[in-house]
Order: sequence, then structure tokens, then C-alpha cells
Amino acid sequence: AHCLITIWTTMRAASSVVAIVAALIIVKQVLTGLNVSSKALCEQNTDSRPNEAFSLRKDDDRSNRLSLPTNDPTNSPTNKPIEPPPIQQAFVPDSSTGKVFGGEKIRDFSNPMANLKETSISSEQLPFENDFRAKCNKWGVVTTIFDPTEAISRVSNLPEWCLVVVADTKTPKDYVEKFKALGGNEGSTFFFSVERQKTWEQLDGPIGAFVRTMPWRHFGRKNLGYLFAILHGAEYFFDFDDDNFIKLDEASGEPVEILPSTVALDNVTVVMLGPTAFNHHPIMKPSIPAPSWARGFPLEYIKDEATEGQAAFRHSMPFVSKSNSIGVIQFLADGNPDVDANHRLMRPLPMTFDNSEDATSILVPKHAYSPYNAQASIHTQPALWATLLPTTVPGRVSDIWRSYFAQCIFADSNLRLVFAPPKIEQIRNEHNFLGDLTAEKDLYTKSGKLIDFLSSWDSEKLRFPERVEQLWIDLYERSYIELDDVVALQKWLEALIAMGYKFPELKPRIRNVAMMGQFNYADFPNSMTQIMMWNQKMRERFQTTIAAAPFNETQLAYLEAHRIDAFQAKDLNMRKRGYLGFYNPMSNLMRTLLRFAYSSTIEAVLYAHDDALLNLTELSEGKYPFPTDKIIANRRRKELGGNADNAEYIDLRTIPDRELARRLSHRVFPNGTVSDIDKTIFVDSTSELMKQIPNLHGAFKEWSRPYCAGGQEKMAQDPDFAEYLDPDGSAYFPSHAQSDFLMVPTKYAEDFAKAVTIHLKHNVYLECAYGKIVDMLQKQLQAPTRLVKLCTGFGPRRGKWNLISNCRSENVAVFHPFKIKGRFDQFWAHADEINFPLEPME
Repeated sequence: AHCLITIWTTMRAASSVVAIVAALIIVKQVLTGLNVSSKALCEQNTDSRPNEAFSLRKDDDRSNRLSLPTNDPTNSPTNKPIEPPPIQQAFVPDSSTGKVFGGEKIRDFSNPMANLKETSISSEQLPFENDFRAKCNKWGVVTTIFDPTEAISRVSNLPEWCLVVVADTKTPKDYVEKFKALGGNEGSTFFFSVERQKTWEQLDGPIGAFVRTMPWRHFGRKNLGYLFAILHGAEYFFDFDDDNFIKLDEASGEPVEILPSTVALDNVTVVMLGPTAFNHHPIMKPSIPAPSWARGFPLEYIKDEATEGQAAFRHSMPFVSKSNSIGVIQFLADGNPDVDANHRLMRPLPMTFDNSEDATSILVPKHAYSPYNAQASIHTQPALWATLLPTTVPGRVSDIWRSYFAQCIFADSNLRLVFAPPKIEQIRNEHNFLGDLTAEKDLYTKSGKLIDFLSSWDSEKLRFPERVEQLWIDLYERSYIELDDVVALQKWLEALIAMGYKFPELKPRIRNVAMMGQFNYADFPNSMTQIMMWNQKMRERFQTTIAAAPFNETQLAYLEAHRIDAFQAKDLNMRKRGYLGFYNPMSNLMRTLLRFAYSSTIEAVLYAHDDALLNLTELSEGKYPFPTDKIIANRRRKELGGNADNAEYIDLRTIPDRELARRLSHRVFPNGTVSDIDKTIFVDSTSELMKQIPNLHGAFKEWSRPYCAGGQEKMAQDPDFAEYLDPDGSAYFPSHAQSDFLMVPTKYAEDFAKAVTIHLKHNVYLECAYGKIVDMLQKQLQAPTRLVKLCTGFGPRRGKWNLISNCRSENVAVFHPFKIKGRFDQFWAHADEINFPLEPME
């Protein structure tokens, strides 16, 4: 009776369907006599910390812990995992009356902005503990209200590590004595007592101001431990809980190494993923049947296989590099790992993850979000700013929110999240599952919307601390956190600045330009995998990416399921496979430009073939946002007399070098007559002109074909082309250009579409068309055009890295081609080398 009353109370208080369903499951388990302890399920939580379900443990005797439901198959009379009962329609609310969290802005932040000027204070004003000043650069951080545990003792005895234990008002008074008795290393451990914390509250300046924002009897006291460790020289945190045990080495009996002694993680698996939500459990091979997911992963995606990602390749991952640095390493845990209450109620426990010799760490895609926790994670120096835990949400939500907020900024500062095989065993403190379920409500109802919001978030703030501040303000305005969290964040940033903390550089993704990838073929082996790899690599640098190819309906459905923006590039002019890509790059770019013609965020579309590598620093001239005032086209380095280094548009009609102009252009009159640029030779066709000027158009063999000169001759005679004729009545045609790249501002979308349409009407091949299209825009609209260097070549080195490497010292903007053909590791590495990060925003 006591149990049913408690469950009914919980159901009445729950606004989440998930919570109600879970409660109904428990009712059925109790009524059917399964091995579920009503005391464990229903005993009221007596901990006085607000908004959180804490342990029911009354002592540290783990042998006397309450028996909690684990869904272990051995507990079932049929030796099968317990399955939830079918939901009866009578218990399902009408969908028209249910209220779903929308994540819209509902309020304004009216407080003053923080003082985030970079002014540190003198060391004499900082509250150093002399015994720990610059003693360690690796720190464990933990807070507890219980007696010391072996988990804490093991961290204190790690070689070259220090430990800060943050007390709260409920922490035992004799904690230090019990810690010593347990074998804790007192020399490397600072016990941050309640009394010492209160002295920090009295400090003048930013540090004292931050400490005063932290509530007592709250999980957020851990934030003081982070601050203490940073002040005392931390470059790495091991952020852990008192029930997460570093495993012991079988041979030595000592704790295993949690931080490599080298400067890199070896054999890291790079994950390919389309969606922005990433469920890392499946790829880490849990011991239980699917589905399995981490606490904080959106429940709406737990059966979505696309969120599980695919292993692409393995490589060494340095902790710090020019293009990517490791920000956080999250260890998975065996035994009773960090999963939510729904998982615990419905899935088998205990569970483990692959820890064989073949198990590797995994690199989370930069565009994706995956929850990491404060129970067993390594944080590196560039990411220490991101350890602040919100305190206005339950503890079961706080560290997950922290992880999502951090990853939004990570993506703009080249910081990466890695999940590592289980070097941890969690022997979990007792929890009230229904209490956890209630405390986790925001995770169930808001996580999906939060990822959507963070994935599209941007700010005009160009300094790192101000950008972080703006993000938290925006999150407050959408009801993910409360005002006290924003104030705490402001004081936290001010305290870090006062202590001289060095924030990472901002190297933002490009948000005002859409990247369109042209795939001429979609029927080659592993085509979908290669497109996913291209999409993921481009999304590291562009907020908006689109793949265009002659996809079939099955391929389009696959890409849609993987959240890859793609469209079917049909080409009515294609006669056979060898001609694929002759025309549809123009129609695809036209289509994409028209899509964004009236966008409030996309100002240009950058088109490139899938095998092009882009040096975005050269293309953007090191500026942010990406300049979109000009059309950007490419020329080979040796064209135009070698003068193609960020040159302006060159009109061959007027350049002084008439011999060069004569070799690189010609005219066609509406009556079909063809002449050289200066009208000194008149013939009946372009092919005849090429005989009289042997090096015309660089002797480009395609020029005389029907799909080039033949189409141009017809176009010059078309009345629809009349508005583009020169004053003398002729149609000027500049030389061909390799047309594997072009950027066009969206303000020219309709005029570009008009120019493309007439070229497609007469089947003009794109390498003969793009130069004229750009000329048409320049003459009609005075559209400024910039030319950048192209590195390319033919022969045995074409598409190989040694060709591209020869161009590295010449400020080349576009490298083409570099054939992927399944060499994902090389593509990944070389794309990073070529795509120098944008200059820091500061």
C-alpha cells in the first residue's frame, strides 16, 4: 500500500509521459511478484539537497546496500530480461492535449553584462595554498557528502596527480581521519573544508564573488574544486564521483593509467555520422542487447540507427594540434554505468563495454552532440573553462547540460570530445529510481530541442569569454537554465580572467556561406560512405552543407535518414555516363542559389567538386564572417601570365596585352560569323578560327566540340541572349576554365539562374560556360569578381598528395583533384593540413 501511494503521488507530479509509463511498469512488476524491492523503490528520499535524488546510503558498507531492480535476466522467472508491458490506450493522453517543450525564447535577460576585460590580478591577491602551489598539473576533483571511498583513495595515490576533495555541510566531520585510515595520500590531497570555503566567500574581487554564487548542500559545490585546481596550476582534470573506481592493473595491482604519458591518443576511431545527436553506446559494444544509451541522450532517438554512427578509420590523435585538440576524454564505466532511470528500469544490469585489445577510443564528429558526465572524465587545459556545472537544475541534469553547452563552443574552437574504453568500474551509490526519474525530467523532455538549438546557434561576439556568456544568456532566455546560473557563469569567467587562465582561440565555422558538394557519380562502390565522409568533413567548417549528385530514390532516402542535406541532380543533357557532370554542376549551383536567395543567414553559396580541397584561410582572406561581397572564381597558377593571386576580374576586351587577349578569347556574331577578340580575322566557325590561331584557348581540345563552341555559336544567335551582346553586336567568349569551384553571392541568384539557363538550353559544357557566366554577371550587374589560385595537374601525379604538396607554399586556395576512393584517413589528414583554421577571431 505504501508503495502504491508513493507511485500515485509520483504520477500526479509527473508531467512527462515517460515518467508515468515507468511508474506503471513498476506497478506491474510489484503486482506480478517479480523480484523488486518495494522498500528500494518507494522509500522517501531524505536528503535535503534541493531538486535532486541522492543516495539512500546511510553508511559505507557496500554489502548492506538496498536491493534495487536491475532487470538482470537471472532475476526473471523465465530467465529473460523484463520487458515493459504494452501501453493501453486508456493510459495514453490525447496528443492534442499534450504539451511538448518547444525551446522558444520566453523571456529576456535584463541583468548587466559581465566585465570580461582581460585584466588579471596580482598573485598576492590570490588565495593560494602554498603546499599545492604549482605542485601538480594534473588534478582529480571530487565532492562528497559520504565517508571516503576506495575510489577517492585510488585517485589520491596516482603518481604525479593531486586531488581536491570539496566538502559540503553534510560531509562527515571526521572525513580526513577516515581518509588516512583508508590509505588516502594526504600529501597529494587538499581537503577543501567547509570552513576554508567560507574564507573564500569573504574574499574581495572576482573569486570571492563567484564562490558566493554557489549554493550549499548542492552538487554544484564541485565548481569550487575546479576553481581551486585551475588556480594551483591544473592543465588536466580528472572529474569523477566517489563511486567510480579506476580499475586495477591485473599484473601490478595498481590503478591503470588514465592519462597517456605521450602527447597523443593512439588508434582513435574516427566516427562518421550525419545527425547532430550521437549515441556512442552501440559503437562501444555494450554487453546487453540493443538499445542502450547514455544518460542525457534524447529518448526520441534511442531507436534511430542513424545516430549510432559508423567507424570510418583509425588514426593517432594529438592532444594539441593546429586543426584539432582534445578537450574532453570521457571514460565509459563497467558494472552500473551512467545511464538514465528509464534505462535502469527497462534494460539489464550490470553491463560492460568492449575492453579487448581491439577496443579503441572514438572521436565524436565536430558537428555532433553526445552527453558526457562529471563521473569519470578528463578535461584538458583548453577546456577547463567548460567545467562549470549549472546549479539551478537537478544534479542528474547539471553535468549533461554542461556537456552540451560546452560542445557548442568546442565546435568553434577546434576542441574535440573523445569516448574511451572502460578504465572505470562504477559501484553505484544507492539511488531512488523514481527520484532519479523525476530529477531527470528535463533530460527526457528538453535534450532533443537543446541539441537542435545549439546546432544552429551563433553569436556576433568575437571574444571567447563574451561568446560563452552570450550562449548561457540565450539558454536562460529559452528556459534551459535560470538566472542564477548566468550570474554564476559571469562570475566564473571573471574569476578565470583574474587568475590568468588562457582561453582557447576561436576558429569559427562558416555560417553565412552554404557549401554545395558536386558529385558527378553516385553509382561507385561505397558512394554513400564517401558522401557521408565529405559531408562530415565540410560540416567541421561550414554550418550548412548540401550534396548534389545523380542519386536514385533509395540513396536519397538513405541520406535523408542520416540527416544529410542532398538533392537529386538530374541532367537532361546527359547522353552517356562519360558526360555526367558536364552540365549539372551549373544547374545544381543555380538550384542551391535560388534556394537561399531570400535567406536571412546564407549570403553566398560555395560550389566545389567532392575531390576538391579548400584552403579557407586563403578563400576568406582570414576574415570572419566570410566575405560575400564578390564572386570568387579560380584560375590555374600559370594562367593569365601567372597573375592569379587574389586578382580582380580581368576583362580581356581591354587589357594592354593584346596577344594574350587574342589567345584567350574570341567573338561570335548573331549571323554565325566568328572572329578573334580584336576583329581582325572573320571565319564561319570557331574550329576554323582555331586553325588560324593555333594556340587559341590554349589549344583546349574540347573547345571545338559541339558541347562547347557549337553551343556558344547557337547561343549567340538566340534572341534571349541579345541583352548580353557587346555594343558591337557580338558575343564575347572568354577562355575556358577548370570549373570545379565557384562562389556566388545569393544576391545574384536570379541573374545567375538566367545566365545558366541559356547555357543549358544550348548544351554548353560547364568549363566553357562558367567564364562567360561570370562575365555576364560582371557586365550586367558590375558584380565584383576575385580570382584565386588553383593547384591542379594531369599525368601520373594527378589526384595524388605529392602534386598537392608542391603547391603548399604558393598561397593556393583550391586544390583539385584529390581522389578519396576509400582513403578516408588520407582525405581526413590532408583536408586538415590544407584547411588551415581561420585566424583567431580575437
